[in-house]
Amino acid sequence: MDKTPIFSLLYFVLGASVLAMWIGDLRRPNDGRMRFWPGATKAHWQSILFAISGAILLTIIETLFENHLGLREQQQTLPAHYIFAMLGASIVEEMTFRGFAAPETLSGPKLLAVIIFGSAIFVTLHGYGLSDTKGWVSSGSAFAVSCWLYLSRFNSLNPSRSMIPSLAGHTARNLAVFGVKAAQGYIIWG
Repeated sequence: MDKTPIFSLLYFVLGASVLAMWIGDLRRPNDGRMRFWPGATKAHWQSILFAISGAILLTIIETLFENHLGLREQQQTLPAHYIFAMLGASIVEEMTFRGFAAPETLSGPKLLAVIIFGSAIFVTLHGYGLSDTKGWVSSGSAFAVSCWLYLSRFNSLNPSRSMIPSLAGHTARNLAVFGVKAAQGYIIWG
């Protein structure tokens, strides 16, 4: 992915625009008309906490696993402004993968198929590859996080199938990844 300041800004603006439109749909009176944006419903705080906790836990596990395997030095260095692209991505990717590609009416084998195939596509688009151990670890972690974010939307704590938990979980994940990279010295601040 492009790591220029203009890309970071544009991706952030795209994500913020999508979020603003989604919030507009959420705030619209429930007059029986179908909403355009998927999961534009309220969520219980427990479902949001569930999503965030799992996303952070998976990030900690990935970091510990990379350190255990001696892969820390293979981290990708990021410019500090890239946090804006990561925040925009958390919204755009959620609306795409856990939103439009996963209608709230899914259940059973169809939902399982969407979770598996959607997560495989999610991993592929992130481009970690499988040519080395670092690629396998990053791809496996991205797959687990993607599955978790689907589960954050499609579980009994979130009966309205709101997008809020998966949006919050993905944002927490990206902030945690940025924080780990910063703590390990893989963020360029200047």
